Amino acid sequence: MKISLGPVPLNWGKEKLLSFYGHVADSKVSNVYLGEVTCPKRESSIDDLMPIIDMLREKGKKVYISSYALTFDGLERGNIEALLEASDGLEINNLAFLSIKTEKELVAGPFLNVYNWRAARYLSRFGIKKVVIPWEVGRKSIEDIVEKSDLNIEVVAHGHLPVALSRECYTVRSLSSLEVSCQEAGISRSNCDKECFQHPEGFFLKAISGELVFKINGPQVFSAKVHCLIEHMDYLKRLKVESIRIESQLEEDIDEVINIYREVLDNRLNEKKAGGRLKALCSDDLCNGFFLGKPGWEYQ
Repeated sequence: MKISLGPVPLNWGKEKLLSFYGHVADSKVSNVYLGEVTCPKRESSIDDLMPIIDMLREKGKKVYISSYALTFDGLERGNIEALLEASDGLEINNLAFLSIKTEKELVAGPFLNVYNWRAARYLSRFGIKKVVIPWEVGRKSIEDIVEKSDLNIEVVAHGHLPVALSRECYTVRSLSSLEVSCQEAGISRSNCDKECFQHPEGFFLKAISGELVFKINGPQVFSAKVHCLIEHMDYLKRLKVESIRIESQLEEDIDEVINIYREVLDNRLNEKKAGGRLKALCSDDLCNGFFLGKPGWEYQ
């Protein structure tokens, strides 16, 4: 089974991205998804990303360009088409991008919400070869999709869970005194002042009890807990899932996280011991409830 690395969802900037992907180039991942998914205001330029694509491919990585989950204007399509020429495929996170004409491999990203095998088969009519299962889909539904869709399947195994995505920026709303919507206040994508640039890692929100519940990341909200399927790798291998995905949210520890999963997949590390190492490594609590058909914040 292969390991994939999802696109960076955080607002790291050019230098941090170069450093991060420098580590990734020498890591044990097979596939790398690259590009801005959540907000065009944070998009790296084509000139910034081309050297990263070349570096990763020279190291034998398969590089996919990830599309936005929400569309805003025609410039997004042009940038994606330019990057696609230098890459191996396109991850589509919004159906609008299915209209892009390419001979490269097409992947249905997790934001397309493929919840059953019928949806997966339908997308195959448009040239989709691989489906990344949405984070909240349980194991029984994954079994059906794998067995009945005749497509390659990728399952997200590690990372904070996206729980909301909006055209309005949660960071702006959280850090301002707005009592109305951004639209009513006259704040748009062109004059948002890029509040999220002051919080490149996002920031946590607590419940009244003091428990960390959400992580705010511009127009996106993540779970505070880290989704982790390390103790279910044998099951996914038996199911013949093609690849697992690790989300690009842990800059300092990404090498260790990748190595732990690789050791388990290669039968060189026990799942229980691997789970203990990941718990010690992650500063945030773990969860896997959605996968088991339980409340998402639970971990078993």
